[in-house]
Amino acid sequence: MEALRISPKYTSHDWQALDPGIPEHWARAADIVRDRLDGRFLRFASDCLRHKYSGFVVLAIDSLLAETIQQFNDGIKNGCGQSKALIKRFLEGKRFQPDFDDKARTSFYTDIRCGLLHQAEAKEMWLVRRNQPTLLQKVADGRGYIIDVDRFHAAVRGSLNDYTERIFDPAKLVAPE
Repeated sequence: MEALRISPKYTSHDWQALDPGIPEHWARAADIVRDRLDGRFLRFASDCLRHKYSGFVVLAIDSLLAETIQQFNDGIKNGCGQSKALIKRFLEGKRFQPDFDDKARTSFYTDIRCGLLHQAEAKEMWLVRRNQPTLLQKVADGRGYIIDVDRFHAAVRGSLNDYTERIFDPAKLVAPE
């Protein structure tokens, strides 16, 4: 039987051949995870950024990955019913601070993550822009946000890199549930 392709470069056999007791295998595991998420999602989101009106599709892909990366960070195998908490914890990360306070994290979850993934629209007042001075800022009247999609995407990519770098040191990882 042919092996299942789990990323552009790797198959299920490559993953199953890993031995957590062999330190060199942790580097390969990191490469497999990075290749899977980059090769199936991040690369295409980056390609989309070349198009003027691609901000919402990139934020939808990045929202999906934010939740996935946070599940990896927390060692959660099944995040069903935990989406809000996962997204909020992800946005507490160093790459999203100090821009995402608790109110902005909650609003992002409801208006961007849920809005885009469930209704293909942003809820409330979210403006998607590029070349902004910060990752996130409030709209002048304070009733919404301006998010820099390029900066946000770079922060998601950076968060994946942070996670895969920690795989090299298994002691830094959270034990799975």
